[in-house]
Amino acid sequence: MKPLKSVGRIVAMLVPFILSASLPTISQAAPPGMPEIGLPFGNHFAAMKAKLNLNATQDAQYSVASQATIKAIEAARQARTVSAATAKAELAKADPDFGRLLTLREEAQAATASERKTAISEWVRFTQLLTTEQKALIKGQLLDRVSRADEMREKFRQRHGG
Repeated sequence: MKPLKSVGRIVAMLVPFILSASLPTISQAAPPGMPEIGLPFGNHFAAMKAKLNLNATQDAQYSVASQATIKAIEAARQARTVSAATAKAELAKADPDFGRLLTLREEAQAATASERKTAISEWVRFTQLLTTEQKALIKGQLLDRVSRADEMREKFRQRHGG
């Protein structure tokens, strides 16, 4: 594995942690042997937060970052709703503008870039408050996720060729 790819994968794994750790979980019945169904990884990262044993300053910044993430997710949800309505209206026309349809996703991402950047900067502040032990705990968990993802990719390649 090339070092740059490894860093990219770790960053890619950190984003779901950041986003899902900040969301309240919604418990529902789950199949036997599976965690309760909630927001993506919500239950897992709620447990991770407990293991971090945050001090008051860290917990306060965690809350600020969580709220910023919730705002970013809500802004993205609203942008997707607007994009879907725009796409449906465009497709209802006799001669739809396919160029307009192709740019909708980029427009939605641009509309929510500010909220995403704010959330990321709040999480950066949070990570700067972590102790070496807390960082090691998160690092281990992220490396485990990267390893499991690599194993799943390899199984897929073996089964489906490629």
